[in-house]
Amino acid sequence: MRKAATLALVAGLGVVLGIPGVASAAWHPDSPTRVISGYTDAAKPGQAFPSGDSVDLPLGTRVDEAGVTHTSRVYATFDLAEYEGAKVTGGTVYVEERSAADCTKRSIELWRTKPVTTVPTWKKAPEELTKLDEIQTPEYCPRATISFDVSAGIAEAIAAKQRRITFVLRVSAEHETDPAYGRTLNWYRNVQLSLSYNHAPQVDNAHLYGGGFPCTQLKPYPVLGGLAGRMQAVVSDADEGEQLKTEFAVWPVGSPDDRTVYTNEYARAGLAQATAGSLVDNQAYGWQMRVGDGTETSAWSKKCFFKYDGTRPSAPTVTSTTHNAGSWGPVGVNPTFVFDGHKDKDIAGFEYSWTGLPVPTCDSGDVGQLVCQDPFARANTVKADVPGGKATVTLNPGQTGPLQLYVRALDKAGNGSAQTQIMILVARNEPSVTEENGPPKWNQEVVLKITPAAGMTGVEEYEIERRGNGYTETRSADANGVAYYSFQATNPYGENVTIRSRSSNGFLSAPTNYQATFPPGPGVESDVYPQYSPEPTGGVGVEGTFTFTPPPGWHEVAKYRYIFDGDWDVTDRLEIDADADGKATLQWTPSTPGSHSVDVYAVKPDGTQSEYNTYYSFQVAGS
Repeated sequence: MRKAATLALVAGLGVVLGIPGVASAAWHPDSPTRVISGYTDAAKPGQAFPSGDSVDLPLGTRVDEAGVTHTSRVYATFDLAEYEGAKVTGGTVYVEERSAADCTKRSIELWRTKPVTTVPTWKKAPEELTKLDEIQTPEYCPRATISFDVSAGIAEAIAAKQRRITFVLRVSAEHETDPAYGRTLNWYRNVQLSLSYNHAPQVDNAHLYGGGFPCTQLKPYPVLGGLAGRMQAVVSDADEGEQLKTEFAVWPVGSPDDRTVYTNEYARAGLAQATAGSLVDNQAYGWQMRVGDGTETSAWSKKCFFKYDGTRPSAPTVTSTTHNAGSWGPVGVNPTFVFDGHKDKDIAGFEYSWTGLPVPTCDSGDVGQLVCQDPFARANTVKADVPGGKATVTLNPGQTGPLQLYVRALDKAGNGSAQTQIMILVARNEPSVTEENGPPKWNQEVVLKITPAAGMTGVEEYEIERRGNGYTETRSADANGVAYYSFQATNPYGENVTIRSRSSNGFLSAPTNYQATFPPGPGVESDVYPQYSPEPTGGVGVEGTFTFTPPPGWHEVAKYRYIFDGDWDVTDRLEIDADADGKATLQWTPSTPGSHSVDVYAVKPDGTQSEYNTYYSFQVAGS
């Protein structure tokens, strides 16, 4: 047991915990929450006296003005729950004397008692368990700040998993009834506890990753390529902002003592990583890691294993069984290819693409870790029938003309070979589309006739995507492969329809794209005087009907402003009201042959005139 120390009174209370052999920033000084403090009085054995109201705490024996003798002890309870899971070291209780009956005499003891959550009475005082410290010297009386070492009591309470610890300050038994040893403690300073704590950092064994894949101990070990040496782990420390030290250890399987440790002295909580160098091809490796904060070091994580392969396989040979080099392939037949690993047992499969082979990439996971795919989980990959063997694929090119297929071999680690290219000629196979009811008009039905490409046989149906629908429709073909598709032209910005044929052999043709656009002004039609007639029509004195319809996107038209053969000034404008459907029909009779025109604007019910006009020109036959 250490003797309590006295300090001259200073402006503030400092925390000074000298722990032999420990000097690390990982230790965190703190002042636990005081739950209760107060004193008891033997003269009033059934009453408790909580601290407060600017009343100093009496300690030992005193005699009041009425001649009554009072003997008091001071109690304080502190909350240790916030340090659960932490290692606590040190512990110091501080009090400040306010007065002393005799400054030549001091005999104070500090004990740990059974914990209490309310200030006890003299009659029901908690059991005193261990005397932790004492002071028998009178220095700096009567204004001394006295510190008591309670490290042993803190350790006992934590070992017993107690969430609270209670201390009692008392005059030693042989002097407790002697008024000469009585004194008071400063009510404002009260009883204070300081300690130092640290949470040991942890490795999350559920978040260990090697080369972009979760840690495994199962055989056969995963074969990894260029990223094999990238080791990642999630580490944590309950003490925020702690600077950590991580250690990743790597060793060849079969030589566990041949460990190489990669250290980072400046890590932080979160995802830690290191990269092992100088890995040897076809060698299996194990690794694990641990983390420290300068004071505490975690246990080594579980072990993880992988096999390293950093060598690219040889390039494959590629042939087609359906499309001969230099000649157009059969119409409506999907090309079939054979990829050959020519007995290179390092070849596990193949990757292919019509547009060039991408560089494989990895993603970022939920904790920032590298997440890579098994090479044969990627799109456009196929495994060989045996190591170094073959694979046959039938592909739909989705387009026509000269096409290049790019192929490379893959090993188990995902290492890719140099590319092999093969060119084929895919004959035209997209269906043809014609308008059955004339040029498309805004808000009117459009009927399309769909016919197979020349040479296409066995067409059973057509897949149709109309922009804006968000889904694919189908239309069955008749015995000649012909089908019809109709729709209402409701998009003022134009219609876009993509059509593919599907044959009984599963062939899906290249797409045909049908587009329809609409002039932004009002619609104008005439029964006698069509705009694009190859020859003049009608004649002088021959009446014609002109019909005006709403501009694309307009659902309400009040009237139309128009002019025949005019300059569109205010004196020339004419107006005609629209009907309930937004249409207007007028009669007009030419008085001269040759070129004529009508210029038209639409007007909304609120008086807004259309931004765009329609200029409709036509030719009148001579008399």
